[in-house]
Amino acid sequence: MNQRTRDGVALRLDACATLASQAAMLRAQQQVFDLLARRLPVAITIGGLRGDQRPEVVFVKFCKVLQGALLDSGMPASAITLVLDGGDLSPQFVWMVRGAILGRGAVFLLVGCELSRPATDPEWRRRQDRFWLQSWHLRNCRYIQTAFAPNVTSPCPLFAAETATGILPTLGLQIPPGTAWAVSQLNVCDFTDSSGELDEPALREGLHRYVASGDGVHDAADWPTAAMCHDSWSNRRLAINLTGVGDFAKSQGMDPRSLIALQELETIVRLIRNIVDECSRELANKKEYAPALEIAGDGAATAGHAWRSRWQAALQFAATRHRNLLCISPWSVFPAAESADARYCDLLPILAYADTCAFAGVPCLRSWNVNEFRYLHQRAGAILEQKDAQQMIAEQV
Repeated sequence: MNQRTRDGVALRLDACATLASQAAMLRAQQQVFDLLARRLPVAITIGGLRGDQRPEVVFVKFCKVLQGALLDSGMPASAITLVLDGGDLSPQFVWMVRGAILGRGAVFLLVGCELSRPATDPEWRRRQDRFWLQSWHLRNCRYIQTAFAPNVTSPCPLFAAETATGILPTLGLQIPPGTAWAVSQLNVCDFTDSSGELDEPALREGLHRYVASGDGVHDAADWPTAAMCHDSWSNRRLAINLTGVGDFAKSQGMDPRSLIALQELETIVRLIRNIVDECSRELANKKEYAPALEIAGDGAATAGHAWRSRWQAALQFAATRHRNLLCISPWSVFPAAESADARYCDLLPILAYADTCAFAGVPCLRSWNVNEFRYLHQRAGAILEQKDAQQMIAEQV
């Protein structure tokens, strides 16, 4: 298998459906075992926790099903990542059960609007407060993390946004379960000249290289599941993970609270965004655009002449070779290798330029109080929500 497909697999399993029969449990166990036996990390999004039994009971039973697959595979506990809706169970309970049954490994809690927006219902407000307080208490545990990018978008307005309830294990990339991604790392600090200024020609050359090499992964990779094989063929997803934004800001002596600093960084990220989009469109012209666009356009074949003409014109204008391109982590706005400075939260608006977000590598938040912790998530969530709303408007091409 091509080494670059070893970032792992994102699955979604329905807990209640899995526990409904012995056959269903064995099928789920076998599915997870097959991947672990190939030495692949697996992130399992657990849905369907609310059934006839209390979700806490369902979660415990489901973890015991996973325990069987893990023990049979001989893989370490860290090979399994659990992904849950943050509103389903208390963070401390999830962490305790995960450790007791499966051993230590990553847990991602998905934070949606219901947890980040102010609640009017007293009961739900109490649940919100409990979630944020417990998550804050666990902020220095490197295994349990939050993820709050509910949708994956595309630079091509002909692609609809997709719900992202899965996690690509190694990067903490929030994605639709079952999708295939060619991942690369781009540290903006690697593209500076001797004076520390951005070297635009080097950056442009590097981005062309990243897009081309990622495209090659989709041509050569042996993906571990049939769903990922099909997704790779049809969508050709790239995740060029932009890091080092906070380091660059610090090296330039920027005040992270100033509007000028944000504007300068947005100019750089916008440049990166534009270059990778241009690269993908150039490859679409030289080779072909993402086959998923051809599938989407099949409906135009049975539509009227005006609609077919409009669709073809839209393809000429906007078609890309890759459904997704740019990934940004909210943690990239903080300087690395030091405790996170809350002032850098003012740089979070750069997330609006990302197609998807990565959530691994949380910096040290030891000095943060619960209000600062909650504010970061609420602000980042609002930025991503606004971006998604703008994407929906852009899709009306």
